[in-house]
Amino acid sequence: MSECDLDYLILGGGAVGCIYGGLLSNSGHNVQIINRSLKTVESIKKNGLHLDLNGKKINCFPKAGQPSDAMTARVVMVFTKTYQTKNALLGVLPKMNSKTTYLSLQNGLGNGKILSDITHSNSILHGVTMLPATLLKAGHVKSKGVNTTWFGSYKSAEHNIAHSILHDLIKCDFDVSLVENPNIHIWQKACFNIALNAISALINGSPGLIGDFPGVKNIVYELAAEAIEVAKHDGIKVEIKKIYEMIDFVCTNHRYHKPSMLQDIQLERATEIESLNGFIVERAKELNIKTPINQMVTELVRARENASKFWKSSE
Repeated sequence: MSECDLDYLILGGGAVGCIYGGLLSNSGHNVQIINRSLKTVESIKKNGLHLDLNGKKINCFPKAGQPSDAMTARVVMVFTKTYQTKNALLGVLPKMNSKTTYLSLQNGLGNGKILSDITHSNSILHGVTMLPATLLKAGHVKSKGVNTTWFGSYKSAEHNIAHSILHDLIKCDFDVSLVENPNIHIWQKACFNIALNAISALINGSPGLIGDFPGVKNIVYELAAEAIEVAKHDGIKVEIKKIYEMIDFVCTNHRYHKPSMLQDIQLERATEIESLNGFIVERAKELNIKTPINQMVTELVRARENASKFWKSSE
């Protein structure tokens, strides 16, 4: 067996993971997508991936497997939801070696630290992608719009491996940058998601519905303002004007887009509330900052996550 059997192991076979894994595979890399769902794994093995990217149809045929099938990889790219990260990593870690680099392009805050705490690796990268993607069904993904991605070192990542990943992603036509301070971009997107996602989930509506009700949109602004204040106290210089412009843009132009937290609620799945609004609440407590709107919204989403289980218990 070689030192590393794979160039890239994609941890999480959701929409974004499938696009990254599929395009890396098509560019000539040895790629394996790992997903806990046997249905997803079997679909990729049998039919490959079908990507609809800005109207262009692309078929890809990467390897696929469940965590127990994982092969040793040079790079593990993590796309799971934050609350799934620990179990997902523990499932593949026995197959990795000291040469493996870990890269998180997940939504939410604190993902780099989670990778570091679990893997104890000295080669960890973290970042964020703005790639919009929808999983239509297992192995079939649609995306339309920009795919800007930023990443950089979280912990002593070897200079050469970071540039190698950058080169590979650029070759796949991703709009990607290697940056010195990825935290700015991670927080930038997180502040935007903190503002919109939880409210969309609670009102069972899209950004367009938020935009139709000025009072609700003001709540969205207040959620963003609290998150920006926490970022400021942590020395993260987010572009405040840009965050509010992004909110206004999606409320006007993406009227019927379903944020991931809304999709999770509708499918009766756990949400990423703890790595977004919940993260802000906990960090604010440590900084002795008041974040009452985020506190309220976090508690409401926690309750909403359990609503289905609650009503089923009445039977």
